[in-house]
Order: sequence, then structure tokens, then C-alpha cells
Amino acid sequence: MAEPLSSDGFFNLSIPQNWQQTGTGVKDTGFRVVSPDPIAGYFVNRATASTDMTYVQDASALGKNYVVASQGQGFGEGSQVMIHATVDNTAVTFTPKGGATITVTLNAGQTYKYAGGSTDLTGSTVAADKAVAVFGGHECAQVPAGTSFCDTLLEQMISTDKLSKTYALVASQGANLASTASDLVRVIATADNTQVKVNGVVVATLNTGEVHESSLAANGGATVDASAPVMVAQYLKGGQGLNTDPAMALVPGSDTWLKAYRLATPSGTQAFDINYASVVINTADLLSLELDNVGVDTSGFSAIAGTAYSRGSINLPLGLFDLTADNPFLVMLGGGSSADSYFTFGGATFAPGISPPVPPNAAPEPASVALVGLSLLGLAATRRRKAA
Repeated sequence: MAEPLSSDGFFNLSIPQNWQQTGTGVKDTGFRVVSPDPIAGYFVNRATASTDMTYVQDASALGKNYVVASQGQGFGEGSQVMIHATVDNTAVTFTPKGGATITVTLNAGQTYKYAGGSTDLTGSTVAADKAVAVFGGHECAQVPAGTSFCDTLLEQMISTDKLSKTYALVASQGANLASTASDLVRVIATADNTQVKVNGVVVATLNTGEVHESSLAANGGATVDASAPVMVAQYLKGGQGLNTDPAMALVPGSDTWLKAYRLATPSGTQAFDINYASVVINTADLLSLELDNVGVDTSGFSAIAGTAYSRGSINLPLGLFDLTADNPFLVMLGGGSSADSYFTFGGATFAPGISPPVPPNAAPEPASVALVGLSLLGLAATRRRKAA
């Protein structure tokens, strides 16, 4: 169907709950959004006390190989992976963490969903002979395991050819409200014998799919350097009923940052009580940082020790906004309400959406986004709160 954007620049597509996918197997509830112009999309599970949001990558950002981020402990169908085909006769090989390899052939619009229950599928691998979209998540995860509150996790995975060796991290606003006053960080290897450094110190040597886990203290920042490309996932932790709760986001590598972002926070009936951008920026560029063409007060930003970077948080308006600086910087987009939250990245060179730079020779197909329908059990339907 053809739909124009509203006067505020949005089109909100409500997905019926009967598109929700349950169990393991091939599902036929995928869909695609296409535009003749560059577009940006978010996939939001907006449900009372059980929300997460993922930035949706442009079709040109999709790849053939992935590692997966998820979580183990929690409730319902638990840890989940969704592999969505964009082309007919796509051969997919999925190797769940700790399980036997699964092969399946999908047509365009079909999804293979795997429900892992209490098994943490982080480090699972996907290989396909054509580009696919891969989503990871959990119906209602405890972060960390055993925390009193659980929440839906949802994020679109970044293909391994778009991953980096160097990352800079910034704690979310939610870390200030979490029971542990920190975020959870996972570094996932894509190649054997990958050496990982955190803040310049060697912390692990990982094989493909292996994970190094650490905490990122509230109001802090960190760097990750690896000898081969790795995926870095950042998780909000349980907030004991405050304006945050478990959520999951991937962090773009420092060589993929943008210097201008056009993004949006949920608004209207989807609005949250707080919305923020967690930012890492070169210290020399602090005075150039602007929100909607107005200089940002960066007096609360602090240096990341041993680096040229500073980190901080910016409160955001509802709806569309622009964040710009003289040079590329990192934006992690988050928000929260009572016992609820979302967290995702704000775009990257490989998936710019409507942020500059616009892909060269932009054509209708690169301005499309491939989605899975209601891929996680509980998306737009998980309206309960479970305690440990």
C-alpha cells in the first residue's frame, strides 16, 4: 500500500497482533517498506512495562553473515533469533549457541524464527547465500540474570562485514537508575583468536561466537579494541520500577560514526517520560555540538580517560530532531518510563537513514527497509510484568 508521510514527517504503521510469531520454524509474516527517497525506520514494541526499539537498517546495509546478541535468563519463549529473507530461494545456515546447525531455504518475506528458551543465544551465527535481515532479542529478559524485573529485548543485528575493530562506549542515562548503577556490555568475536582490549588492557582472547562480558559504570565511558572485527552489544539493566528497565542495543564502530544525525523519539501515544542521546565525541568538538541548530550545554560531559574523547547525555524533545557537530561522533538513542525503556543506535555510515551523508547515487531500492513482522513472541502484546 502507498502511504504519504504526515505533516510532522512520520508514517506510523500499526502491526496487528495476529502477525505475532510464536515457536520455532518458518513464518510468513514478513513485510517490506520501499520509498523513492531516503527513509529512516524504527521497529517498536510499545507495550506497558515491556518495550524496546530497534533502528531499522537500510536494505543496502544487509549482509550474508552475522553473529547474534541476545540474553538468556527471563521468561516466556526466552532468547530468540529471527532470520528474514529478502530474495527467493535464500539458503540459510543457522548455528545456535551450543546447538546443532540448522539449514533452511526461505523465499522473500519469509522468516526463520528460533526460540531458545533459557539458552542464551548470544554468539550464535548466521550464514546465507543472499542478503538477509537478522534480529535478536528476548521475550522478557532479566538483565542481569536474577534481577527483579524483566523486559522485551529487540535489536536488528549488524552484518559482520559492517563491524569494526575499534569502539567507544558511553553509559546510558538508564545506568543511573539501574539497581547496579551500570550497563552490561558484551563483546562478541567473529573470528578465532581475537584479542580484545578494554581501556587498553587485554581482557580476553576469543574464538568465533565467544563473548567477553563487563559492566560500564553510570556516568562513565570506555574503549574496546580488537585484533579482528567484533560486535559490541550494550544492555540497560533492571531499574526496580524506575524510568528504565532491560533493553538491548548494538554499538556502531568508531569508524562508522556520522557528524549529522536526523532521528526521532517516540511521540503521541508512544511517548516516553524521558528521552536522551548518549554521546561520545572528540573533546575538541564539544563546542560544535548542536541540537536543532542550538548549541548543546556540554559542561556536564566528562573525558574518557586515556583518549581524545568525551562522553555525556543530552535530553531530547519528542519527535524529529537533528544532532550535528564538526566531526563524526556516536549517538545512542534511549528513553524510559516507569519500569520501561528503549535503547538503540542512531545510525551509521552503513545505515544512514535520513541522516547525512545520503548514500551516493541513491535509488529507490537502497531507500528500502526489510523488516520481520511481529517477530518476537510478545511484540506489541507482552503487557505483563514478571518478577523473579
